[in-house]
Amino acid sequence: MKVLFITPAYPVPAHSGGAIATLETLRSIYLRCELHLLTPPPESDRAAHETRMQQLLPGVVIHYYQALEPQPARFEMYTTAAKTVVTGRSYWASIWLNRNLRVAVQRLTAAQRFDAVHCDWLQPAVSLRGLNLPLVLRTLDVHFVGMLEWAESLPPAEKLRRVYWRKQAERFRRFEIETLAASPVVITLSVEDESILREEGISNVVTIPPPHGLVPEAAPQAESNESCLALFVGRLDMPVNRKAFSVFVDRIWPQMQADLRSRVRVVFAGGFPDAEMQRRAMESGLGIRGPLSDSDADRLFAEAKIFFSPVSSGTGIKIKTLEAMARGKPMIGFRGAFRGVPVTPNKQALIADTPEEFACMFELLVSDGALRREIGRAARDFVRANFDPAILGPRLMNVYARVAQSYAHERLERSA
Repeated sequence: MKVLFITPAYPVPAHSGGAIATLETLRSIYLRCELHLLTPPPESDRAAHETRMQQLLPGVVIHYYQALEPQPARFEMYTTAAKTVVTGRSYWASIWLNRNLRVAVQRLTAAQRFDAVHCDWLQPAVSLRGLNLPLVLRTLDVHFVGMLEWAESLPPAEKLRRVYWRKQAERFRRFEIETLAASPVVITLSVEDESILREEGISNVVTIPPPHGLVPEAAPQAESNESCLALFVGRLDMPVNRKAFSVFVDRIWPQMQADLRSRVRVVFAGGFPDAEMQRRAMESGLGIRGPLSDSDADRLFAEAKIFFSPVSSGTGIKIKTLEAMARGKPMIGFRGAFRGVPVTPNKQALIADTPEEFACMFELLVSDGALRREIGRAARDFVRANFDPAILGPRLMNVYARVAQSYAHERLERSA
């Protein structure tokens, strides 16, 4: 089987949740098909990242297209926003459209016959609307849900801004559902997302969790009750993670006993924390780190004794939770941090319903090394049983086969 796999960003370095899911999925299928990858080139260290890709995915054919700018210029943003008021189009649909990608797909599919075209995430799928392809669309999130939540979180004093973005979220809701409904198959990463889409009338949907191999265990280190590293990893410029940081600083950290706070080093890492977040972290005695290199991320993950996530909202699957558990690390979080990761509370992870519970559970993990090891081992076993690439890779290939068969049948009917 010949598969064209489209991604919105180069798969390495795999620091974001989406990049981790993409890379692990590619690794689970590249030996099962003739795999072509259509992706933007690496944003930096191109030679090093291309070499790394060749090591991870030998034999995969890579094609490039030009990505859009990560953040449109302010004038372009305002111009696009003004146009949407007149045209009634969705703002996000407008800024996600990439004609370079559309042309690249048309060129490749005209020159070669692909049995299946896998589009990873909704953003690149916007550029493929209307093309006749054997498409499998995998969605990272239900985007309109997050957009509505963000619009509602804007200050009440900014009434006009709230009204505008609430309307834009509703417009994107219709656009998103139309885009998904037009795809032969939609893959969600969690049963929660599948349920939302089915309520919206999407029937061509199936849940396949992202595969995740176990990370080799680090050499055992001597436990110390004096100090340990507790780590949160996520893009700190994203609203959901900024909110999680604020909840921890304001409602969790102050409730912990002073002697236990002195025995843990808390670090928030990833993305682009702003000056206000850095100031609050320093005042609270917390560490904060911006974008991580591969070596920095590996070092932090290896050193951390506790992973935590005060995230309480969002869709998709919490891949950073999965990443920590795959490393055999004990995880504590609100229920929102375990979306798509159906652990048994108090066995494979600690789940809090309130900031008070979170603080108590955090204290427990800081003070009890044996409990940390017990939960970490159970977490690792959970990932092995539920996210095995050897099982999930073939499931994805079966979806490709069904789409390829249906597409080939339709072509025969049209040619008859």
